[in-house]
Amino acid sequence: MKKIIPIFIVGVLLLSGIGAVAINDEETLQMNNSIVLSEPIFTQEDNFIKIEIEEQTSFLMDTGKPMLPIVTKVYAYPLGTEIINVDVEFSGEKQYTLTEKIQPAPQAVPLLPELMNSEKYTSEEISDLVYQSKQVYPEQQFEINKGVGLNGEEHVLYLSVHCCPVKYEPVEDSITIAENIKININYQLPKVPITFPDVYDMVIITAEKFQAKAQELADHKNSVGVETTVETVENILSDPDYSSGRDDAEKIKLFVKDALEEWGIHYVLLFGGRKGQTYKWYVPERRSNNDDGSDWEDGYSSDLYFADIYKVEGNTTVFEDWDSNGNGIFAEWRWGAKDLMDFLPDVVVGRITVRNDQDAADAVAKIIKYETSDLSSWFYNAAVISGDTFPPARGGSPGYYEGEDETEVTTGLLEDIGFSVDKLWTSMGTFTGPSDVKQAFKSGVGFVHFAGHGNPAYWGNFEPNAESEEGMIDGLSRGEMKQLKNGDMLPVVIVGGCHNAQINVSFMNFIMGIIRDGLDYFAIGEDYGDFWLQEWVFSDWASECTLTKKGGSIGTMGNSGLGYGYVNDGATQGLGGWIEPRFFNAYAVQGKETTGDCHSTAITDYINIIGRVNTDNIDRKTIEEWLLIGDPSIQLGGY
Repeated sequence: MKKIIPIFIVGVLLLSGIGAVAINDEETLQMNNSIVLSEPIFTQEDNFIKIEIEEQTSFLMDTGKPMLPIVTKVYAYPLGTEIINVDVEFSGEKQYTLTEKIQPAPQAVPLLPELMNSEKYTSEEISDLVYQSKQVYPEQQFEINKGVGLNGEEHVLYLSVHCCPVKYEPVEDSITIAENIKININYQLPKVPITFPDVYDMVIITAEKFQAKAQELADHKNSVGVETTVETVENILSDPDYSSGRDDAEKIKLFVKDALEEWGIHYVLLFGGRKGQTYKWYVPERRSNNDDGSDWEDGYSSDLYFADIYKVEGNTTVFEDWDSNGNGIFAEWRWGAKDLMDFLPDVVVGRITVRNDQDAADAVAKIIKYETSDLSSWFYNAAVISGDTFPPARGGSPGYYEGEDETEVTTGLLEDIGFSVDKLWTSMGTFTGPSDVKQAFKSGVGFVHFAGHGNPAYWGNFEPNAESEEGMIDGLSRGEMKQLKNGDMLPVVIVGGCHNAQINVSFMNFIMGIIRDGLDYFAIGEDYGDFWLQEWVFSDWASECTLTKKGGSIGTMGNSGLGYGYVNDGATQGLGGWIEPRFFNAYAVQGKETTGDCHSTAITDYINIIGRVNTDNIDRKTIEEWLLIGDPSIQLGGY
């Protein structure tokens, strides 16, 4: 297939802040970005001091270490740009004496329906290495990350600069805060930048078994202006051009790379899941080998692998294979070995996990109906469903309702653009059980945002300030999906919780579990049997929601592994509490129009703004495991 086509373009986009571009000589350019910071805000938080600055974009969130404000600026350059030097200057520093220590960053806590080994996740210990040290924290006041990814439909070189304007001396209870930040960037634009042709918008990758239905969907997409082609897994795996792929997933990714370079595709639809209830795949998965230390799982499915095609080595754009240490273990973080990855999506990927002909027919029928109907009578209604994600029973403090704080962000974003949002919250008494959820779907809504706890077959959240696990309010189980009576009024669903999109579930796990563990497979108590993981269900919660024939969703986003959140007022500072509302920011603020573009933009923003994906394995997991179950090219609100 053809390689990248070079076309001459010039331009630099500053995605946040105010910048100026000046010519130093014939080839080298300089960007100077000056940031004036507001006066810091100090608040008392449980015998600690919390520091905030109006211009901050996030916090420094290393567990047990001081939470300090971070100001991040993200720059986008034409692909092929060479970054020569980045320098950050802090000036106008003021010193403050504190009466308490700075608030430590909370620990990431999993979003399980029933928390096992709870003591492991409720520790409030702080890092003595920092708090009893005479050394200034942090050691480095700024960090730079580069990567290749999508900015709209353009492929760019991203440069993110994370600045901490605070220097903290814990033993002295003293901090110094800068009033000004100046970022200086020297760079050279490429003489022949890299860009791509415009032949197809989307490729559907499927098995021969589903080729006819995939072509029916492609014909519909072509009729609405989304130029689409179909390719089968069998053709790709037998093509000698991809024989260098080390496994089936890498061969599929090499094909996606060629489809991008020859056709200029923007969307990739993986149209296939497990082969029935076996361990085989119609369209293969990529399993991340990121061990989060939970003793629950050492890996999970990640479709982001198929979206992240390129990375930067030095100043050269190369193929991103997710195996930087070259040992054949993909997306590795365990036993002292770690792959460093770009992660930024270069194409927009979604998967419809069809396992049989009926799934394929139902999925295609739902998409065509959604995109050929007038949705205006119901689309601009939405529902947010949540409760007290970390009550005292889960180590939280009374009065903090993390899931409701998270969905309040979503509510504000949607209401600002004219949506009517129904709040189903346990604190308001509007979320009391499954009937409330079913009624919300039945009334007709364009979006539903669940934030709480889950497994492959269940979602729910706690009543306010619950003192025990008995306070869990059931929301919706996989088995109840067929009871959703919303017909053709199909919302996009975002679900926060563990394993709601665990696409590799199979009833074969039930059989193998009994063979392996006997009656211990069903054990309860301190050591639960694997039966209770619910990995033996016929399909995961998110897939069931998307594929339900006469209701459910048009697309569902959820976690393929353990989802994580922060406790108390840290709920929206990162992890699931940040990335889920960011989908709605992409739609309401950034103007993205398709399900996949909103999903992909949220991941890109997490990498660029929150960062830490190569330094914190839970931040890494947050982006790797967040799957889109649905057609990524769905036009939100229809045509």
